[in-house]
Amino acid sequence: VDILVNCAGILTFNHVADLTAEEVRKTLDVNLYGTIIGTQAVIPPMRKRGAGSIVNISSVVAHTGYKGLAMYAATKGAIEAFSKSVAREWGSKGIRSNCVVPGFMETDMSADLSSDDKAKVYRRTSLGKPVDIESVASTVGFLLSPASQSVTGQNFIVDGGSL
Repeated sequence: VDILVNCAGILTFNHVADLTAEEVRKTLDVNLYGTIIGTQAVIPPMRKRGAGSIVNISSVVAHTGYKGLAMYAATKGAIEAFSKSVAREWGSKGIRSNCVVPGFMETDMSADLSSDDKAKVYRRTSLGKPVDIESVASTVGFLLSPASQSVTGQNFIVDGGSL
């Protein structure tokens, strides 16, 4: 195993006071627990090789907050903290760990948002439009490549200039 991209995630859109225990558990399981388990699985073969690159996908919401997304933001913030600690723990063994922090993208996860809600999000960015998925993918590609061999423990924000 040379690389791992932890990008599974679900969005739980609900106010904190209205979240059910099941919503909390499911969001933690998919977004955070899945990242931890995936990382645990690749550390031994990466350690044996003396090299590896792990890229975790976070979200700009972990930095900016957004009404109704506290649970999602909490899991993404935890992923960033986890990623930095993995970088510290395993860097001496040649294993790098970084996060890509995308802003709002038009994906299946955001398909249910109304045009008005999307426009409100776009107005909160310097570029005034959704984040280009290719920009995020290219950033992930860079972090998996030899060109980033001296990069670990970092967050790469690709958010269109969220304000």
